[in-house]
Amino acid sequence: MTDETTNTADDPRGILPDRVYDVLKWVAIIVMPAISTFIVGLGGIWSIPYAGQLAATVTAIGVLLGALLGLSSAKYHSQ
Repeated sequence: MTDETTNTADDPRGILPDRVYDVLKWVAIIVMPAISTFIVGLGGIWSIPYAGQLAATVTAIGVLLGALLGLSSAKYHSQ
């Protein structure tokens, strides 16, 4: 993953440093869906109020993060 997105001081094409991009991508792809699924699961088991709305909010934030990272990647590869 970092082979394609190497960002050094000599090559300032990327918006984000490689490590930040990799961590945010991991959060958007793995962490946010896992948290949303966890909320829905526990909400059903424990009858937690607004669990569906909270899970949808977490999912929406994850989608927004993924879209922003996609724009960053597109900008990086267009230069």
